[in-house]
Amino acid sequence: MAASFPWPYFLGSALFIWLLFDLIRGEVYLWQPYERTTQPNMYWFCIMLWALVALSCFIYPHWPFS
Repeated sequence: MAASFPWPYFLGSALFIWLLFDLIRGEVYLWQPYERTTQPNMYWFCIMLWALVALSCFIYPHWPFS
């Protein structure tokens, strides 16, 4: 059954797990580490960016332009 899923679904799931890990830990990486307590704006920006990348993995298999 797992072999029938497109590979972007696995990538998106891994990115969401990583996102949850970063939410629990309170630190996220983009170019450098950002902590929720010291740099909340960049932290939430990076969280939203990672969430959009993960979400795009679930949209990609049904992309109308491919």
